[in-house]
Amino acid sequence: MKKTAFVIGGIAAGLAFPAWAGEVSYGVEGQVSGAYGYSDIRPRHHGVGKGSVYSYVEYEFDADSSMSAHLDLMGGVDKELKDYNQGDWGEEVWANADTKYGQVMAGQVYNVASLLHSGAPMAGVLSSNSEVADFLHNPNWRRTKKETRFATLNATDINTDGVAPKISYITPEVWGSALGVSWMPDSYNRRGLINKHAGYAHKDGFAAGVYSDHRWGNINSKTSLGYAQYHGNDKEFSAGLNLNRGNWTLGGGVRKTYIDGDDKSTPKRELPDDFDSYREGYAWSIGAEYEIGPFATAVSYFRSKQHGADNSNGVLVWSNKLQLNKYAEVYVAAARLNYRFNGEKDDGYAGVAGVGVNF
Repeated sequence: MKKTAFVIGGIAAGLAFPAWAGEVSYGVEGQVSGAYGYSDIRPRHHGVGKGSVYSYVEYEFDADSSMSAHLDLMGGVDKELKDYNQGDWGEEVWANADTKYGQVMAGQVYNVASLLHSGAPMAGVLSSNSEVADFLHNPNWRRTKKETRFATLNATDINTDGVAPKISYITPEVWGSALGVSWMPDSYNRRGLINKHAGYAHKDGFAAGVYSDHRWGNINSKTSLGYAQYHGNDKEFSAGLNLNRGNWTLGGGVRKTYIDGDDKSTPKRELPDDFDSYREGYAWSIGAEYEIGPFATAVSYFRSKQHGADNSNGVLVWSNKLQLNKYAEVYVAAARLNYRFNGEKDDGYAGVAGVGVNF
């Protein structure tokens, strides 16, 4: 956090110089939501609440240049995976500079390979595979205040370092394409996949990503490629594709992780079985979304597996969102999970309903 504060402080200081030459703006917005679900595997009945507040102050030099500072706060109640920065709650403090030469971000943000990733569309209350775990317990993914285990990958974007403090740069767009790079001096973050007691937890890493956005007649395509290397941990590749035509969006993503050479890392203490088996595995997803007016419905399937072992999971989600007005929305979703973990296997279904309020 000290490194983050130093970087943010240096950039934010530029917001006040010279304040009379441009325009200053600021804003605060957020959302709170609650959901309740029933499943035929643990937990049978479960409710989850969460909320987020996003705030910023921006100084615009001219039409091509601006700087901004951001403070985002979020928290959750009864979440299965306690993957906010501080467990039940978290923060993102970061600064951004936009110029005709590109975009620079510094602080607690996701890496560029994750930010630029195009994957399977999801909607509403189950908008990520981690949220499905709130209603369908998955032993491959465990994040409590005292223990972390990811025996398999939980996303197709490269999310291993979470929002660990970093510096990122994204080039200006050329022919609908841009390239970005991120460097993190310490790869550990509770929102990521790394156990803090792993021997490689606090080593540095970097990530790179590229995206392209093009129009082909009535179809708009978004493609992405990502690469990351976490020193002492693993190397990762990702790719994604979205195709949009009218109200329809089809998309999917893939991700591969592997350990380069002999794995010589040693934990600092005894850790649970397969606490970092995600380091050698793969994941893929595919999905479709239809939006009409205030209503959106999406179906997606996610699959991940540990290389050379049976640890695996498949997650099928059908999620719906109806925007009642600019302040309120309702959700209805269904999910199916099947998993294998250390010889144990199970599958189950869940139905979930919820409401959200925007402000």
